[in-house]
Amino acid sequence: MHIVITVRGQLSDRLASAFEGLTFERRERETQLEGQVADQTQLHALIARIRDLGLALESVTVIAPDTPAR
Repeated sequence: MHIVITVRGQLSDRLASAFEGLTFERRERETQLEGQVADQTQLHALIARIRDLGLALESVTVIAPDTPAR
Protein backbone atom coordinates (compact mmCIF):
# COMPACT_ATOMS: atom_id res chain seq x y z
CA MET A 1 0.00 0.00 0.00
CA HIS A 2 1.15 3.53 -0.74
CA ILE A 3 1.31 5.96 2.19
CA VAL A 4 1.90 9.65 2.78
CA ILE A 5 2.85 10.71 6.32
CA THR A 6 3.20 14.34 7.33
CA VAL A 7 5.14 15.37 10.44
CA ARG A 8 5.50 18.84 11.92
CA GLY A 9 8.77 20.64 11.21
CA GLN A 10 11.62 20.02 8.82
CA LEU A 11 13.41 16.75 9.47
CA SER A 12 17.19 16.80 9.46
CA ASP A 13 18.97 14.36 7.15
CA ARG A 14 19.83 12.28 10.21
CA LEU A 15 16.18 11.97 11.31
CA ALA A 16 14.99 11.39 7.76
CA SER A 17 17.45 8.49 7.49
CA ALA A 18 15.40 6.70 10.18
CA PHE A 19 12.73 6.23 7.51
CA GLU A 20 14.78 4.29 4.97
CA GLY A 21 12.85 3.37 1.87
CA LEU A 22 10.59 6.40 2.04
CA THR A 23 11.14 9.58 0.09
CA PHE A 24 10.81 12.85 1.92
CA GLU A 25 10.04 16.41 0.99
CA ARG A 26 10.72 19.27 3.37
CA ARG A 27 8.19 22.05 3.27
CA GLU A 28 8.03 25.32 5.18
CA ARG A 29 6.53 23.92 8.39
CA GLU A 30 6.39 20.19 7.77
CA THR A 31 8.04 17.19 6.18
CA GLN A 32 6.17 14.74 4.04
CA LEU A 33 7.31 11.09 3.96
CA GLU A 34 6.00 8.96 1.11
CA GLY A 35 6.39 5.42 -0.13
CA GLN A 36 5.27 1.83 -0.05
CA VAL A 37 4.66 -0.31 3.01
CA ALA A 38 3.95 -4.02 2.92
CA ASP A 39 1.05 -4.03 5.35
CA GLN A 40 -0.58 -2.43 8.39
CA THR A 41 2.08 -3.88 10.67
CA GLN A 42 4.80 -1.97 8.84
CA LEU A 43 2.66 1.19 8.86
CA HIS A 44 2.16 0.93 12.64
CA ALA A 45 5.92 0.43 13.07
CA LEU A 46 6.54 3.68 11.17
CA ILE A 47 4.04 5.53 13.34
CA ALA A 48 5.70 4.12 16.46
CA ARG A 49 9.09 5.28 15.18
CA ILE A 50 7.68 8.79 14.71
CA ARG A 51 6.47 8.69 18.31
CA ASP A 52 9.74 7.30 19.63
CA LEU A 53 11.71 10.07 17.92
CA GLY A 54 9.47 12.69 19.54
CA LEU A 55 8.09 13.95 16.23
CA ALA A 56 4.64 15.52 15.95
CA LEU A 57 2.46 13.49 13.60
CA GLU A 58 0.24 15.72 11.45
CA SER A 59 -1.43 13.19 9.14
CA VAL A 60 -1.33 9.70 7.67
CA THR A 61 -2.89 8.99 4.29
CA VAL A 62 -3.18 5.51 2.84
CA ILE A 63 -3.72 5.47 -0.90
CA ALA A 64 -5.32 2.23 -1.94
CA PRO A 65 -4.07 0.92 -5.30
CA ASP A 66 -7.61 0.31 -6.54
CA THR A 67 -8.87 3.83 -5.75
CA PRO A 68 -10.50 5.23 -8.89
CA ALA A 69 -9.29 8.61 -10.13
CA ARG A 70 -11.81 11.41 -9.71
